[in-house]
Amino acid sequence: ILAQAIFSRAIFAQAAAGKPLVEFPPGPPVMLSLALTKLFGRTVENELVDTVIFIDVDGVLNVGIRDRGNSPPLLSPTNINYAKCKSQGPREANGQQHDIVDRFMAVIDRELGHGENGTYSKFTTDATTDLSDIFTERLASLISMGGERCLTVLTSTWRHKDQRHRLRRLEDALSKHLPEHAPFAFGAFTPPGDDSSHPRGRLRAIGDFLAGLSSKCYPPTGMRILVLDDFFATAASTWLVDDLDAGSIEGAEEYLRSRLPQSKDFALKIVHTYDSWLTPNGLSVEVGAGLTMEHYCHAAEFLGGGCSFCGRPPAAAPKERAVAKAVKNKKVSFAMKSCDEKAPSGKGKAKATAKSRPWERSRSRSLPWVAKMDN
Repeated sequence: ILAQAIFSRAIFAQAAAGKPLVEFPPGPPVMLSLALTKLFGRTVENELVDTVIFIDVDGVLNVGIRDRGNSPPLLSPTNINYAKCKSQGPREANGQQHDIVDRFMAVIDRELGHGENGTYSKFTTDATTDLSDIFTERLASLISMGGERCLTVLTSTWRHKDQRHRLRRLEDALSKHLPEHAPFAFGAFTPPGDDSSHPRGRLRAIGDFLAGLSSKCYPPTGMRILVLDDFFATAASTWLVDDLDAGSIEGAEEYLRSRLPQSKDFALKIVHTYDSWLTPNGLSVEVGAGLTMEHYCHAAEFLGGGCSFCGRPPAAAPKERAVAKAVKNKKVSFAMKSCDEKAPSGKGKAKATAKSRPWERSRSRSLPWVAKMDN
């Protein structure tokens, strides 16, 4: 009742202010989303959800190079040109500045396998959206594989109020790649928290969402849970959450499983869109790699889509996984129930930007979420 009153009051406040109702955020915070409904009438509380896809943006729908202490420079045409110019000039006294140039050039030249037939340079971002259109199309394909009862949950800092314009562009971009250009809006957001700069907060936010899912959402045939995230371009071996040294993708998956009802049937997978290597000069490079074919393949296989390149078969459904596990353990029960910154306009602005902030960076990661919420 309280949630309904808050939701209604927000709608009436918009009407009183003369604002069109479609301006209300397309994905209200998860506590309202789970308790009541979305503006467009979709109720999560009383709706069966057989697939949940948690979606990050930076490092999943674009490529960002980790630059310790700074937001990652995005793989944009402007940055590529800047890096090429700087790499051909004399080395600067600031070694750290030249390191990021060397890392950028290494990313541009990095050959990709698994059917990509190219380098990371093919995934440059669009100037108006900060997204790679190739990655966006692949995400739309994964969402389609999720089926009609798929709940898409935005985990990225793009869900912040200050990023609402970017969120709309993202949803519009996904709509263009969905069958019949169906209008798309995220089903929910992860709850607010300190998750804008480190994997621990991101994993905890996803865990909090899973713990808050109503029991009515679980279908009798089981639920699939897919996480698409680069976790701030960090290696899984460094992850900590709730004083737990996850230390691996499997450890992080085990943490998320611990936040789910043990009586429910589900399959869970994290696709870590991350890449790292050493250059011939020994320079460490870490990137939020995006939905490359290798990462897309793992996600598609989990959702039952398989892979046309490597021939990996579709994954088993949650119920089938349980049966396979029982067979392996010889405990079969036949009574089992099927339960960046845009290019500035104007010469003056361009000069100022080139002098003070040469890189187009992922802006959303530096946003103070708690401060914005308090305001």
